Amino acid sequence: MTNTTTKKIAQKWRQDLLDLKERVKQKQLNTEQALMTAQKLKKDNKEKSVKPNFDIQNAHIQLCDTLEQASKILDEYRIDSVPLTTTTFNILISLSPDQTTATSYFNKLLNLGLKPNTYTLNGFLAYCKTVEEGRELIRSMNKYEVKPNTQTYNALLSLTNNDNQRAEIITAMEDQGIEINLVTFNTLISRSTTFKSAVNYYQDLKLRNIKPTINTFITLLKKATTKSEINQTEQLLKDESIKTNNNWDRLHNNKKYGC
Repeated sequence: MTNTTTKKIAQKWRQDLLDLKERVKQKQLNTEQALMTAQKLKKDNKEKSVKPNFDIQNAHIQLCDTLEQASKILDEYRIDSVPLTTTTFNILISLSPDQTTATSYFNKLLNLGLKPNTYTLNGFLAYCKTVEEGRELIRSMNKYEVKPNTQTYNALLSLTNNDNQRAEIITAMEDQGIEINLVTFNTLISRSTTFKSAVNYYQDLKLRNIKPTINTFITLLKKATTKSEINQTEQLLKDESIKTNNNWDRLHNNKKYGC
C-alpha cells in the first residue's frame, strides 16, 4: 500500500469519526453506539496496516461522555505511540468532573511542553461562579499569549445577573472585534431578568442580521409570564416562518394554559 493510499484511508477514518459525532449530535446515534462503531473502525483500519494519528485519536475521544471512557481509549492509542496534543488535553479538561482534575490535566499539558490555546482556558470558565472570576480568568490568558474569542465571552455572559454586566461584555466584544453570534444572543435572552429586556435583545439580534432559530424563541417564551407576552412571542415566531418542535409545543401549552 502506497503512502498516498494510506494517507487517504487515514483521512477517511478521521472523517468517519467526525460523522459519528455529528450523528450523535443529531440524536441519530447514542454515545455507546458511536463508540462501538469507532472501535470497529479502529480495528478494521489497523488490519489494513493504517496507523492512527493524533487527529484520529482526538476525533475518537470527542465521542466520549466521560473522562473514564476517554482515558481508556487513549491508553489504546498509546500502544501505537500516538502523541498527545493541546486538543487532546482540551477534550480531557472538558470531560473533567471537577476543577482539580481539570487543573491536573492543564499542568500535564504544560509539563509536556505543549502550549495552551483559547479553548484550553475556556474550559475553566465552567468552574467560575461569578463574572469577576470569569474576567480574572480572561485576564490570565495574557500569561499564555492567548486571546479570548466568542466562546469565551458567551460563557462569561452566562455568569451575568444584570443588564449592566451584559452591556459591558457586549461592548468589550465589539471593542476587540470579536464576533457576536446567535449563541451570544440566546445567552443574553436566557439571562434577561424581564421579558421586555429579552425582547430588546431579540430586536438587537434582528438589527445585526443574525437569523434566530426555534431555540431562540423557546428561550424568549420562557421569559413570557402573561398572555400578552406569550402572544407577542407567537407573533415574532410567525413573522420568521420558523417551524416549531416538541420542546416549543410542550412549553407553549404549559405557558398558555398556565396563565
